[in-house]
Amino acid sequence: MASGQLPAEVEEFARYLRALTRRLDAGTGWYGVFALRDPEGLRACLDGLEVPPWDVVQSLLQDLSTQRGADAAQEAAARAATLYRASVAAHDTGPGSREALRDRLDGMLREQRSAARRERDLQAAISAAEGAADRERLGAELAWAYDDWRRATARTEELHARLIALTPRPSGPSAPRTGPPAAAATPTAGPTPTAPAPAPRPLPPPPGTSAGASASAAGPDRDTSTEPVAQGSGPASTASAPAPGPAGPRPRGARFAGAGGGGTAAPTPASPAPSLAERGTEVPATPRGARFAGAYDGEGGGKRRKRDRAADDGRRLAREAAERAAARRAAQEAVARLGRLRAAGRSGEAHVVLYEAAAWPAPRLPVLAEELERAGLGADVSTLLWEMACLPPTRLAAAAEALVAAERAADGERLLRQSVSRPAPEVAHTAQALLAVGAPHRAAFLLEALVRARTPEEAARAAAEDPATLVPLLLDAAAGVSSSSHHDLAHALRAAGLPGVPGLV
Repeated sequence: MASGQLPAEVEEFARYLRALTRRLDAGTGWYGVFALRDPEGLRACLDGLEVPPWDVVQSLLQDLSTQRGADAAQEAAARAATLYRASVAAHDTGPGSREALRDRLDGMLREQRSAARRERDLQAAISAAEGAADRERLGAELAWAYDDWRRATARTEELHARLIALTPRPSGPSAPRTGPPAAAATPTAGPTPTAPAPAPRPLPPPPGTSAGASASAAGPDRDTSTEPVAQGSGPASTASAPAPGPAGPRPRGARFAGAGGGGTAAPTPASPAPSLAERGTEVPATPRGARFAGAYDGEGGGKRRKRDRAADDGRRLAREAAERAAARRAAQEAVARLGRLRAAGRSGEAHVVLYEAAAWPAPRLPVLAEELERAGLGADVSTLLWEMACLPPTRLAAAAEALVAAERAADGERLLRQSVSRPAPEVAHTAQALLAVGAPHRAAFLLEALVRARTPEEAARAAAEDPATLVPLLLDAAAGVSSSSHHDLAHALRAAGLPGVPGLV
């Protein structure tokens, strides 16, 4: 933007960003990634010299949710959406803004294509890799590549929307807009700037790209498509376009599914919501529980109780059958829609279908994977798993368990391996969630993947979330990898001042 005094809206949003980052730990999460990888771009955003891409704002909000709680992030997201929209509108009405946006769009399209090529190269390298350690390392790089692609895709859409907003419109009457343009999927994999997670769902802290509004993509990447998605995934940029937040575009990506408040609403599946009967809200005909024992006995009371139990069982079975049928219908509808988009070459919109589906209830996800394979879209199962890897810890754990329960253990393990590219504290929260649902073997698998893919210092940061539980589990996982891994992790844990570490040799 031209030199001189900043527009009041841009300056106000920059002040908001500075206040937001003061509440964050600069050494962790997405904020730490941005500060490490593009300090100049980050500083330009905080000083108001650049308006950051919306995915960067979302990532900072995700950090806030992780570090300060979902309520704090919800409140901040609503304010951020309002200020962001005003800031972009003021920025884009400045002299030379149209040309600057076009140049930025050209650069972002190049970033998108480059990220897609890296993703394909890494997939080929993983297929050719012989050692487990190499595959784990390449898998982490692939997660970052996918996130880079998604961020570039989201930014491409945002820039498209901003350019369209600057295009003069016909003077005739038009129907009022009730929502943002069709949104496209954004990156998911790790600690690169991307939409804020529901509760900062976990994100990986590997390298990404520029955090500023420049053409570089600030984050990891994972997708193979090179086509820009339908415009509109980013926040609207003018007064005529809806602001991100409660009344506008929501943060993109499964990692934010479930977050409330402005810009953090969870995506919903395309299928209709289940009816009350399908949700199992029917009330038993007779009061249940020991406190009512005998109150309904009388003559024939024993027979009545048996009938009640049989009725309860019948209702339960009917509910389960209805839920299975609803899951199958939703999966078939999503697959049919996906197939039509793939056939039309609309790969970006197809990716949106998968990103939204990743936020479905956990029991529906294995059904969707099955239907994808049945329709000859097995490659899309991989994309679905990438999206699922960005779910909040509790939902990620539930998704992994659902896959295992549906006899898709390989997919469940792949999902957990991919999730270790997220920030170490989020990996710790996922392990805690697995332990809470009675899946210690999956928790051990996740922690071993963490030890293999991350540095001992990063594993120690994960252990700091719950030392009493995670220190011994991580040491066991490291011992299963190698004696040197165990020694290095023990040293990192001791250096971090965590309890429960045996003496070093």
